[in-house]
Amino acid sequence: MDKKRIIILSSIAALFFFSLIPCHVLRIEAARKNQTVFVQTIRPDYRFSTRYIHSVELCPVGEYFKIDSNFRIVLYETTFSSCNTGLPTTISGNEKFYTDGDHMRISDMHRVLPQLDLWVNKKYDNTLTLWDGEVLELPSLAGDTLLRITVEKLTVFNLLYLKMES
Repeated sequence: MDKKRIIILSSIAALFFFSLIPCHVLRIEAARKNQTVFVQTIRPDYRFSTRYIHSVELCPVGEYFKIDSNFRIVLYETTFSSCNTGLPTTISGNEKFYTDGDHMRISDMHRVLPQLDLWVNKKYDNTLTLWDGEVLELPSLAGDTLLRITVEKLTVFNLLYLKMES
């Protein structure tokens, strides 16, 4: 076999191989545009957080999430500095409410979310902090719009395609 044929057959075999390997990803999509704007591989216990300025109370809110062993998004803690309109006022189950300096904290939460929809706007300072400490300014991904965060199972081939697209 000549060298060119070996390279072509090897490339086809590699593409086939990568089309079979599954991986889980955290995907951020501009929901109204149906456009992927960010994708990151994840594994169980992957953690990330969101932070924003509440639109009515104008106070900072932090929400802390982890990926469980079934690759679901789980809200496990939230922090805020006001208990007024649109902010938590009650706890349930084993949740604990703390006053921690100038803010309040609800911990030991276990709220499973099928997806996370966030209306982002530059004036509300929406950010997403990833496990490695990288901070994404969410409005910079697609402007002031609705972003949808999901966990999806993809092949490595599909992941590469989405990374090139975003």
